[in-house]
Amino acid sequence: MFRFLYLGFLATCVSGLALAAPIRFTGSDLLLGQVDVEMQNFAKANDLDISFDLKGSRLGLEALQSKQADLGMLVFGADAIKPGPEFTSIVVGYLTTVIAVPQTLPLSQVTYDQMSAMFGAREQNDARRWSDVGVVGPQAQRSILTVAAGRRAGLSLDIFRYTVLTKPELKPTVLIFDDAVSAAARITSEEGGIALLPAAPSADGKLKVLLLAKGARDVAYGPTPENLHSGDYPLRLPIHLVFRKGEAQRLGFVIKHLLADETVPVFNAAGVTPLPTQARNQVLFDLETM
Repeated sequence: MFRFLYLGFLATCVSGLALAAPIRFTGSDLLLGQVDVEMQNFAKANDLDISFDLKGSRLGLEALQSKQADLGMLVFGADAIKPGPEFTSIVVGYLTTVIAVPQTLPLSQVTYDQMSAMFGAREQNDARRWSDVGVVGPQAQRSILTVAAGRRAGLSLDIFRYTVLTKPELKPTVLIFDDAVSAAARITSEEGGIALLPAAPSADGKLKVLLLAKGARDVAYGPTPENLHSGDYPLRLPIHLVFRKGEAQRLGFVIKHLLADETVPVFNAAGVTPLPTQARNQVLFDLETM
């Protein structure tokens, strides 16, 4: 069913490409070097006129509001100004925080309280050894080494701070690295540790991802696309695709590519978890009626 809808939608979009005005793409600077490069290649391959100005979500929204941009991929914090009723806003992916530990650590899940006790400077509880968070065996009395990828690697640390901690202040002992690879490498040493990363570590068998539960009696979930989209995994920040109402048909060819299976690795490389396949298909279906 979706295949026929795609083909019909694509045919409608392609028929108007020759007469279409240039498409001005704006958005978060977190996408630089990945999504913009992919879309430039897509524009060249399809003889499209697309310009890019990825200077940040706030500036991107201002460009859309002043009609200096046509399509934006924007991230909104809790206190950020959101698009008005004249815009369509579609979630196309999520920034997240992944919790990683060595495979050898006998721990599979953690709670908000345990994470805040390990990382937070002004929390009610304090965890300094692995036994403090329920680890038993030879590693129980080892000190917990806490590591995080910093702001140069994305928003994973801030997502954690403002979601899990009651006061968003880290212990001075938390090691902050400029990139996720360095942060992950730090806890693969014999000392081990626990790291906050923007995406799952490489599948080389040295690290594993912990499930996260809000409370001790709550179900723990991992950062899968399905759990992020449903909200079951709480460490997430949506990325919105924003455009003016009535522009879906003109922009549809570009939007379809952003939601296509072949673009998923591009989002992953940018530290963005795309929507699950079924959710992406639903967005494409909904575009038919916009």
